[in-house]
Amino acid sequence: MNAVQFFTDKDCFPACDPLDVPRRPIGADLFELQMVLIDIGNGQNAWYGSLKNMDVGEKHYFRGWSGLVANLQEILTPLAQLEVLKRFLLL
Repeated sequence: MNAVQFFTDKDCFPACDPLDVPRRPIGADLFELQMVLIDIGNGQNAWYGSLKNMDVGEKHYFRGWSGLVANLQEILTPLAQLEVLKRFLLL
């Protein structure tokens, strides 16, 4: 399973280091994105994932890239969404 953490702060984008708590932007929530590629049979694979707000414990589950994008659109600007996806793909 691959995972990446990011803040929702729109000024520093998700490039802020989530472990740098003293410099955490005021009012920013910490999120963790997890995704795993599952063999669903017949030579087919599907991405499954979750997006968790680490501050309140709220977790949303999704399937596929469209589900991921729909969840990110609710909390991030388009530029910040791209930043998160780039960080995830570089894992």
